[in-house]
This record gives sequence, structure tokens and C-alpha cells, in this order.
Amino acid sequence: MSSEGAGRRWLAGSLLVVAGSYAAAGCVSIPESSSIQQGREVGVQDEPQHVTNDPPGPQRGGSPQVIASGFFAAMLAYPQTVTTAQSFLTPRAAAHWDPASGVVVYDGQSVIPDTSGVSVSAHELGRLDERGAWTSVRPRLSQFVLKLRFARVNGEWRIVNPPAGLYIDNEYFHNDYGKFALYFFDPSFAVLAADPVYLVDDDTAATALVADLAQGPSASLRGAVVTAIPRETKIDVSVSASASGLAEVPLSEEVLQLSPDDRQLVAAQLSWTLRQLPEILRVSISVDGSDLEIPGFGSVFGVDEFTGYDPAGLTGERRLFALSPRGLVSVSPGGVSPVWTLGRDAAVPLSAAVDTKGTFAALVRGDGRSALVSGLPPQPDAGKGVWVTASGRLLRPSWDFQGVLWAVDSSATGSSIYVATADGQRRVPAPGLSGSDIVSFAVSRDGVRFAAVVRTGRNTSLVISTIERNPQHPERVRLGTPGRVLAVPPVTAGLQLRGLSQVAWVSPTAVVLLARGDEGTRQPWEVEIDGSNTVDVGQFLPVKAVSLAAGANIDVAIAVGTRSGQVYVQEPDLQWVRAGEGTRLRMPVYAG
Repeated sequence: MSSEGAGRRWLAGSLLVVAGSYAAAGCVSIPESSSIQQGREVGVQDEPQHVTNDPPGPQRGGSPQVIASGFFAAMLAYPQTVTTAQSFLTPRAAAHWDPASGVVVYDGQSVIPDTSGVSVSAHELGRLDERGAWTSVRPRLSQFVLKLRFARVNGEWRIVNPPAGLYIDNEYFHNDYGKFALYFFDPSFAVLAADPVYLVDDDTAATALVADLAQGPSASLRGAVVTAIPRETKIDVSVSASASGLAEVPLSEEVLQLSPDDRQLVAAQLSWTLRQLPEILRVSISVDGSDLEIPGFGSVFGVDEFTGYDPAGLTGERRLFALSPRGLVSVSPGGVSPVWTLGRDAAVPLSAAVDTKGTFAALVRGDGRSALVSGLPPQPDAGKGVWVTASGRLLRPSWDFQGVLWAVDSSATGSSIYVATADGQRRVPAPGLSGSDIVSFAVSRDGVRFAAVVRTGRNTSLVISTIERNPQHPERVRLGTPGRVLAVPPVTAGLQLRGLSQVAWVSPTAVVLLARGDEGTRQPWEVEIDGSNTVDVGQFLPVKAVSLAAGANIDVAIAVGTRSGQVYVQEPDLQWVRAGEGTRLRMPVYAG
């Protein structure tokens, strides 16, 4: 890779991360204020507004402190290049410096001379690996100090030991990077799943996305998703995009061995990955200069051709449901409609879940010991019966797109996770979660991630596990080791989310939580599952929320329920309006 292009593939984007003080372990940290956003499709970029930045090279006669400051300033060049940054290094250091090893995002930098050279210190907000996957930094590790040493080169001071990787400040990161996703399939090749990455938002983004896609899923999704792209596939030259919106993707000859069906699957992965760039409208694949035919589409396909694989469930059930004194109802601003009416002697259920197609519903009975499933109109008797029994108390269940019901049995000895179908229930192997105190959970709409709020002592935290599934038997699943989600607070806020009580998926890579912020009142907060961004979406909420509902589609509004039997829905203008007025409602829920 040339020095001009070094670093481009790791660089990340439009990430509303703000820096500074850090929260105690076990709490999700949040900014005091930031732009409010609702759940949205992953990676769809607004037209970027970038400012060219061409930092100067080394100042003649510059002190070690000046040279160190210039080196860090040079890493903020846009369009991205490391040529100027290399000029601040000794020739040997420049030859061995590896800017491609990753990216560190920092805030609050200081450059101070010391007895052996210069010390550079800052708060590290997070880092990107070589493919652009974000990792937040644990609070106790956030402060770093780099000891730079110097030597004379033709009478001028130059850095001997530059740190590996690129170091960029938060402002540059916010302005010149874009959040994207690579798209892979669930093990049954029925739906796509988003694998978030952050790349420099320039004319190299298309090439970087395709090259990363060809490498397969990142470590965070490995074992939970599959790809139709052959393992050894490479991108031969850069992806080019014409003025008419056609992206030409040159791949190596491995794709020639694909079956017709697999060619369509590869086209679907490419279209979903490249549609995030607004300048790309159509895609063609070539091998050694010859176009690759995609059955049913020819040699060119549009980026919107494969909507059936939408990880947010484009064609799924989108109604809002809630529990009324008589059973399950659908809710709208104009009122409620009965969906599952219980007998007069039936105990009031604790919670409900509706499957992604709106075909089945599950009700947790009043004693919390069992979950009853029934088909919804027009087939109310389909699948009817008790699907899950528990020794303790069942939390609100969750459905995946395969029609598998997930349940958590919370007891005095800890939580146990189950999946169920009409044929019975089975316990899910869940290292790191079985036996823990799970407060709330939700399965992602694409069926590859399990989000949970876990209580440890007096603290609560958000964790994400991947779901590993047998493609022939979708009820045979196991969970990967959970990862705790860390978010980053601003310099002055010192704010922490506490008392996490509910979780729901608001996009393929973000959840919404009920949690306490600075005023101690629970309200919704949107959190990216890699910890890169946390947004207050509960502003202007006029009530105290005790329950929460969200969906992975951009046109599905966040809803909350109150202890007094009211449901409020967030309008597009971010105001909250009451839905189903006139009926006492609890536990709003969307399909999933």
C-alpha cells in the first residue's frame, strides 16, 4: 500500500462520540447533550461536508516539542495521507512505522518536554482495528502517555519511536469519518446482518468496504453469520463509480466458480454494503475485465434490488401492541383493537411478545411461571398451548425471525435462557450469562445478536452476545461469550446511565434502553452496540416510563408505558403523544 493511501481503511465516521471523563465500571456512560436521533438504517450516509486539511511539514529549526505537535497535526490531513506525517520521523522510523495497524481516537491532548524527549498525553476514547471495528476503552485505561525520543537528521530533530497506528482527535473523527456496515447472512441465508465498521468518508470508501466484505465477518460476528463470497476472493483494483451512479467492482476469479444462486447472494451482500454511499445507485461485478452475469438481473443490478433480505424486517409486522385488562390489543392514536381476548377468569398476563410476522403471540401468565402461545387472527388456534415453563419468573419474551420464542427464567439461583417452539423448549448454552441476574433481554430482528441488561450487585450493564445457530434446525442455538457495552461521556458531564431496566432493538446495530440519567428519572436512551455512541431519545417525555417498546425500522416509533396505564409514542418531531387513549394499557411491544 502506498503512503498516500495508508490508513484509509481503518478510518471511521460520523460517530457522535464526545470525550472526557469516564463512568464507573458497570454503567453505560452518556453525553450530557447531543443531536437526537431515532432508530435508523445502519450506515445510510447524508451527503458529507468535508473541509480539506493539508498540514505543513516540519518547521526548520523546530524543537522536539514543535516536531511532536506537528507529527500529530499531520495525521489529521484530509483527504487522508500519511506522507507529511512520515516527514517528521527519522528515515529508519518512517520505513518501519505502521499506520495501518489501527486508529486511536483521543481528546484533550498535551505535549510536554521531558528529560528524554517529549511526553504526549491524552484521553483515549476508543480504537479501530485494521478493518474499522470500534472498541471502546475501559475508564481506568483511558489516559495514555506516549514517550517520544528524538535524533538529529541533517541537523533537524526527528522522531525515533512513533507509536504504531494513526492517532486522530475526536473532532477529526466526527467530521471526516462515516459509520458503515458490512452485510453478511444468517446461517440459513434468509436475512442479512449488519457488521458495523468506521471508515474515512472519502473516495476510497467503496474500495475499502468491498475489500473488508471479501475478508468475511469481523471478530464480533464470527460464528454467527456466513458469507456467499468465496474465501480467497480479492478485489483486483479500486472500485470505480461513474457519474451515473454505477459502481464497477473488480473481483478475482474465485467468484467464477459460484452457482447461479450464490451469485445472487453475493450481489445482495454487495448491494446492501455499497448502498450506504449516496453516489452509488447500481453495481456491476467484473473478473479480468469481463462482466459477471447475475441470474435474473444481468450484468448490472440496483442497490435496492434485494430488499427481501432487510435485517430490519422490511415486510414484517409493524403494529404496536400492548396489554389491556382483557388481553392483547393493537394500539393506534385513534384507539385500540382486540387481538387476543382472554376469558373473564384468566389472570392478567405479566408481559407479551408478538412474532416478527404478526402470526403468533406469547403471553406470560400472571404467576410468571409459564408462557402461553396462540396464533393471531385469522388463525387463532394455530400453535396454541404452553410453550415455556419456568421454575422462577419469566421475563418478557422475544421472538426471532425463524419463529423461535426466546425466554429467560429468572430465579433466586440466577437466570436460565430457553428457546421454544410448538415441539417443546430447550435450554440455551450461554457461557457468561447463565446464572447471572438478567433484568431484561431482546433478540435482534436478524436473529444473530442477544442483548441483555445484567445486574451485578447494585450496578446494571448492557451486554451483547452473538447467536450461533444450526441452519437446518433454527431452535438449536448457543450464545457466544457476552461483551459489555462501554460508551463515552463528554468532558464536563460526568454523567452515567444507572438503573437499566428495559432493552429493545431500535436498529440492526443499536438498542434503546430505559435508564436513569442526570435527573434520576428513567427514560429512553439509544446506544450503539459497539459503545461508539449514546443518544438521549427521551427528551420531552412528559411521563415516568416503566416499560419500553421499539422496532428496528426507521418508521417504527419508540413507545413507553407508564405505571398508571398509559402508552406514549414518540412522533417524528420528537414530541410524545398518548396512544390508545381511553383504555388502560401496559407493556407496549412491537413484533420481535
